[in-house]
Amino acid sequence: MKVGILHIVSICVVNFLLNYLLLFPLDLFQYITTPDLKMFSLVGLIVSGTTALATLLFYKLVDGKQIRTLGFQFKRRDLLFSISSIVLTVLFVFIVSMVASNLGVVEAQWNLEVFIEPSFYVLFIMVFVSWFVAAFNEEVLFRGYFVANLKFLSKKKLYFMTSFLFMIFHIFKGLDPISIVVLMLMSCVFLNVYLKSGSLLPCIFAHLIYNFSTSHLVGSSDIAILKFNGDIGLLNLIVIGLFMMTTLVLTKIFYGKNESSIIVNNERVLS
Repeated sequence: MKVGILHIVSICVVNFLLNYLLLFPLDLFQYITTPDLKMFSLVGLIVSGTTALATLLFYKLVDGKQIRTLGFQFKRRDLLFSISSIVLTVLFVFIVSMVASNLGVVEAQWNLEVFIEPSFYVLFIMVFVSWFVAAFNEEVLFRGYFVANLKFLSKKKLYFMTSFLFMIFHIFKGLDPISIVVLMLMSCVFLNVYLKSGSLLPCIFAHLIYNFSTSHLVGSSDIAILKFNGDIGLLNLIVIGLFMMTTLVLTKIFYGKNESSIIVNNERVLS
């Protein structure tokens, strides 16, 4: 128990320091929200890739465990879950954005001509990979590493602690009461997927497609398929709610009620 907490504190310090040193003294924070997609992708790869590597090395060298024990298997049901999550998330992001346009919240129009531009595919892949690495980094730390070291907690405490830490780590982007609640609920949804599947990959793909679709497939991005300026306002909460409910339903459909072997082997988590 004490060792687990010590490891959690240590890896949090390591990740906080890496994020701070990369984003501020090197002045990379400005590229987190830049419209320059090449710089956005490059900085995302550097920051997320560095912290992900640090977490994996810490798990292997300090915890003394094999990295594969975090859960990287990708079975048929994991593939089906991931495909379903990607398709449904993109679908309702487009639908809600069109509803916002019909209500006059934004003026949206399809930007299908981007498909004939070669540069679109290069930028699309770069941004997609950047979001994949970002999702990989967060899932490895907040679901994989934290669960591995907090198995002594009851299930409720495990959900709260991992969600609280997930929220705290987003402090660099600014927090308000709504974002605090959303971040903690989102963390619970991803943790549920991990506990039921025993694999980080379904969590990574669900996390990836939410970030990618809401940030770049719609809006003012150069690769946006549905183009509009501004924000859809409170309708964002509908997108978030639909995403979380869809993910919970898909988790139940593909994984049922059984906990994965990662958690079954620990009695207190199931108490």
